[in-house]
Amino acid sequence: MRTIMKNLSLRLTSVAAAICAAGFAQSAMAADITFFGFLDQGLTYRHEDLNAGMRGPQGQGSWAPAAIGSDGYVAAAGSKSTVEQGTGNVSTWGIKGSEEIGDGTKVIFHLESGFLADDGTIYGSGNKIFERESSVGIESTTYGQLKFGRFPALSTGSGTTGIFNSRVNPFGAGWGNMTGGWKFAGTLANARYDNMINYISPKFGGLQFHAQYSFKNNSSDAEEEGSHKTDRWWAVGATYTAEQFFLAAAVDCVNYANRQSYGLNPNATTGRFGAIRSAEDAYKVTVGGHYDFQAFKLYGTAQYMKNIPWIGGYSTKEVAPMLATDLASTNKEVSQKGFDAWAVSTGVDFRAAGGTVKMSVAYAQAENQNDTGATGKDMQRANLGLGYIYPLSKRTSVYAVGGYFWQDADWQKDDISAHEVILGMMHRF
Repeated sequence: MRTIMKNLSLRLTSVAAAICAAGFAQSAMAADITFFGFLDQGLTYRHEDLNAGMRGPQGQGSWAPAAIGSDGYVAAAGSKSTVEQGTGNVSTWGIKGSEEIGDGTKVIFHLESGFLADDGTIYGSGNKIFERESSVGIESTTYGQLKFGRFPALSTGSGTTGIFNSRVNPFGAGWGNMTGGWKFAGTLANARYDNMINYISPKFGGLQFHAQYSFKNNSSDAEEEGSHKTDRWWAVGATYTAEQFFLAAAVDCVNYANRQSYGLNPNATTGRFGAIRSAEDAYKVTVGGHYDFQAFKLYGTAQYMKNIPWIGGYSTKEVAPMLATDLASTNKEVSQKGFDAWAVSTGVDFRAAGGTVKMSVAYAQAENQNDTGATGKDMQRANLGLGYIYPLSKRTSVYAVGGYFWQDADWQKDDISAHEVILGMMHRF
């Protein structure tokens, strides 16, 4: 009897497992769900000699502008060399899928989270689990794609909505702190936005149109949503794709709130801020692309930016400096107008010794529009990148990347520079 019951139990378990498997398979076919991810791990050597106001391992680690002292210069951060585990490429995991609902239309979703592979820490803004993208929408072969949620800005190349990065620069958004992309040149505000609407048109030959708008809800003043006290962000762009050719262009803009503090702590007594972000709208125009010559691929970008709060990212992030007296004041409001800047970059990659060699060079000039008294307002910066990637399989590669950064600015006593070398491994699943 015990044997019979045991056999019956095993058969029932097998049947239940088969039913569950069939149900999951049917559900998967209906929803077409995919689990995906990217792991990047390695070692980084970095040496920095930066301004005290720049972000990164040697910077202040705040969004506040550097203070121009009575001598007309910002303070030096000093030199520092570090060896770190991990790289500048954020590891990610996510879930994406779609469901056909008829007439060439389907519902789509995309959930993506970033983390640091060396310690498993969630990477990104605050407590957002899916900081890199959290979106749902409808896609039609006739009318295009419409999505809602949090996703990357059009002027990036990340996620499902960015149109630049690796398409216009051999290093994409940038490997590490010094090499390539928006980590060197200008950023308008954030790489991603909440409460966003994104539209992608159908393809007209190789031509496609893109548009984004963010309501930029801030829970701290949610009752004022839709008012002049809340920032708004929008972008429009177009891409053209051919067999050997790609071209992208975009304009994005931040409609700043009329009054907004600029990353500073208020006076404990009065609650007032000494520096207020300018109400003047900031905008950026970006054009970039590549051409595949078969033997090598050539990349190029050009940017113009107006009223941007900062230029660069991570260790190369320079917030437009202000006078120390203005930053310390609690009796007046001082406008933070930001930079008027332009940047260009070019790069190439080609096959060699079973792998791919990547090279890039970039240059930018900027004018600090803040009132800095007699101190000069001009800045110029450049960077160089060199890397080699060798595939171990279709999904796994090892690489070595080196980057160099240099900057000369009127508010610096001396030129500043930084360089780094990264050795790592990437795996996609």
